Amino acid sequence: MIRLSKKAWNNVLIFSMILMILLFNTTNNILVGDGEENTPQRLLPEQSSLVTLQTPQVTIEQIGQGWRTNPPANISEAKLQEVVTRWQNLTMEAFDGTLPNSMPVVVIAWLAGENSGRVFQLYNNGAHTVVLHQQQQFIVRNITVDQLILSKEP
Repeated sequence: MIRLSKKAWNNVLIFSMILMILLFNTTNNILVGDGEENTPQRLLPEQSSLVTLQTPQVTIEQIGQGWRTNPPANISEAKLQEVVTRWQNLTMEAFDGTLPNSMPVVVIAWLAGENSGRVFQLYNNGAHTVVLHQQQQFIVRNITVDQLILSKEP
């Protein structure tokens, strides 16, 4: 048997426990994976409250329980609620493709309790929308940019 002092045996135990933790953690990540590659995530936080949605032509603002446009436009309250609900329930996945060559539509979402708006660049990609937010690319499947914004009706 190896003759070590009590202090040395404590150090051996500490280092062996650290190695076991590293071993278990590494093998778990290899076998299970990180799990965040293609899991859908929400565009806006789940418990957040959308107060204002600034689109290029029309701004949607919350007033009480309802919504209005600024500048005033001939858009029904139901249509405004539909767009807002779509934004609040939107899920997206990480996207590693190239951005479309078209010009983005910039939308700013203002949430209750936040000092600054969240800026989203939206690109049409066929039947899908590619979102650039905080230097990260995401894809929203089966929703086009036109379904996420309003344009002023004549």
